[in-house]
Amino acid sequence: MPGWRQDRVRAWTHKLRADDGSVLTLTAFGLVFLIGFLALAVDTGRILFAQRQIQTFADAAALAGALEISTCGSTSNCTAMQNAAKSALTENSATGVTLVTQCGTSSNGGIILMVNNGPCYVGSKDPNNGSKSYVEVVVSYPVTTFFATVLGKGPYTVKARAEAGGGTPAYCGYILSPSASDAFLVNGSATIDSACGFIDDSDASPAAIFNGGDTITTSMLNIVGTDINNGSNTLTPAPTTGATAVPDPLSSLPTPSIGSCGTTTGSPYTGGSNVVVNSGSATFNPGVYCGGITINGSSTATFNAGTYIVEGNMIVNGGDTVSGNGVTFYFSSGSLTMNGGSHADFVAPTTGTYAGILYFQSRTDSSTVIVNGDTTSVWQGVIYAPDANLTLNGGSNLAAYTDLVVNTLTVNGGVNFTLGDNYSSLPGGSPITSNSSVSMVE
Repeated sequence: MPGWRQDRVRAWTHKLRADDGSVLTLTAFGLVFLIGFLALAVDTGRILFAQRQIQTFADAAALAGALEISTCGSTSNCTAMQNAAKSALTENSATGVTLVTQCGTSSNGGIILMVNNGPCYVGSKDPNNGSKSYVEVVVSYPVTTFFATVLGKGPYTVKARAEAGGGTPAYCGYILSPSASDAFLVNGSATIDSACGFIDDSDASPAAIFNGGDTITTSMLNIVGTDINNGSNTLTPAPTTGATAVPDPLSSLPTPSIGSCGTTTGSPYTGGSNVVVNSGSATFNPGVYCGGITINGSSTATFNAGTYIVEGNMIVNGGDTVSGNGVTFYFSSGSLTMNGGSHADFVAPTTGTYAGILYFQSRTDSSTVIVNGDTTSVWQGVIYAPDANLTLNGGSNLAAYTDLVVNTLTVNGGVNFTLGDNYSSLPGGSPITSNSSVSMVE
């Protein structure tokens, strides 16, 4: 081999030997980079998996907590709500859960479950901030990562937030009689406009009769038995017969304790025996009214906030005006009769045991409740008379919400009665929770 070629081979061999260290160094750096990339990919997968898992936890806990809103009443984050939210995580196989409330903190490791009623985590950015009608849940969990650990970093905390609430009852009108004929009777050009549905539990034939010129608009009109549609009625949607009966949604509502009869004989009344107002104005305070209450002669009666126990009938005659904000009337016997031309402006309490309950008649009292009113009356709350007939004879209803839970219902011509479902004034939402549904809002 010529000498110059041998020299070139020796030069290249020397160069390759000299580069061995560089190649090994580059290879080592490449392996480190590859291992780091793989570790980062594994860590990212772990984080994404944990994120999806705790979002499931948060969604389930928010829905479970929201279902207990009515149980809590005016109490924020009541025990039932906390237990329901925590159980939702347990049922999804979560362990080591620490519970905090109202944007509280915890130094514990593991899963932190925050339950807020009302929402507070994002402050004023949340349109439901502070509203007890909604439950906000934030779940956080520290994920141990390989890449971060190598770099001396602690666990990466993932968080998920969910909010649920805003549930309204499926029905605004409950007709509870299981067998009465004509349990739901609408006569001659009456109008009912309900934001939610009606359920007629009677299995009679017919259980409901609509007599000529009636206009009934509901979200649904369900009848266990059959119906008769006489004349040119407008029923929207059409009734569904053969429906499944629904139990009394307020069967667990406690009856008020009844003390001794009041003794006042003039306004302001704090109870009394057979109270009669004949003219002018009168003020009433909560108490026990034995023998009932009668208001005559174009009088004006104001009922201050609280619970009124009435033993006997309450009769409001034509031309009278009665009003009360934050009131509940409990009739241990007898019932209410509002005669033609009278005006009512009644609003139920917003907090306490009887939040949303305006009228409560003993479950064993079958005395008919009669309502006649003018075109601007307000009946805001639940009218609950589970053993009685409610007869609507005239007038309108301008309340934000009204629910009827009665044994039978008769609506006569000239009535234009609206049942709204705006429960925003009630921190706990609708007082009727049976057949209600809550939904995810965030």
